[in-house]
Amino acid sequence: MNRTFVIALGALLSVLPAASRAAGDPAPAAACPAVSGVFGAPRPLDALAAAIRAGGQVDVLAVGSAATVGQDGNAAGVSFPYHMIEALHAALPKVDFELTVKGARGMTAQDMLPLLDAAVAAHAYPLVLWQTGTVEAVRGLRPDGLHAALAEGVAHVRARGGDTVLIDPNYSRALRANTEIDPYMQVLRQVADMPGVVLFPRYDVTHAWVDKAVLDVEKAPKADRLAAVDELHRCVGQALAVFVLNSLHAAGL
Repeated sequence: MNRTFVIALGALLSVLPAASRAAGDPAPAAACPAVSGVFGAPRPLDALAAAIRAGGQVDVLAVGSAATVGQDGNAAGVSFPYHMIEALHAALPKVDFELTVKGARGMTAQDMLPLLDAAVAAHAYPLVLWQTGTVEAVRGLRPDGLHAALAEGVAHVRARGGDTVLIDPNYSRALRANTEIDPYMQVLRQVADMPGVVLFPRYDVTHAWVDKAVLDVEKAPKADRLAAVDELHRCVGQALAVFVLNSLHAAGL
């Protein structure tokens, strides 16, 4: 993967729905908002890069709550990890990415830890996505409990030769107004300093979209709210794919 390809990736992903459209299919979705300038300098995903170089199937594990598993518990076609994999397939068509999703609505990181541990014990995943922090903030749980669960989980992924991408909460005015979100965000940043761990700043990405009034679920009319949520998941997935590909480039791929 060369630098020109990485720089052009945003444009590629913005036309991805149109590129896969067959005759008679519905009109393609609108382009997602840009994410340039939000991520900062990429950190390498060395384990994922090594798996891609080795060839064969590249397995990705996504662990999380409702945003990860989908509102009905079915990730396919609706949750952001599905959209990330779809975008990665488009950008790297020779790589066979396969997605496994674990979790449930309302789960904390502590609840997810046994699911993650069992999954990585049974199978080596070169990439694990771990979306968490929102439930802890809403319930007012102790941030050190979040830290302990995340540190244990990412250490187990690392021991099995994988990379972890932590994914922080979506930005929302309600979350900001009704919770003390900052301590939980700080925990995610601290754990992301561990070896083999990076943080996808979903909060900053979605906050930037709200500030620019380009993707704002809370302001969508009630009749359009579900469609707006689906659009948010699609665009977060595509932004996550850009983030992952930039980290692969940093790993020399």
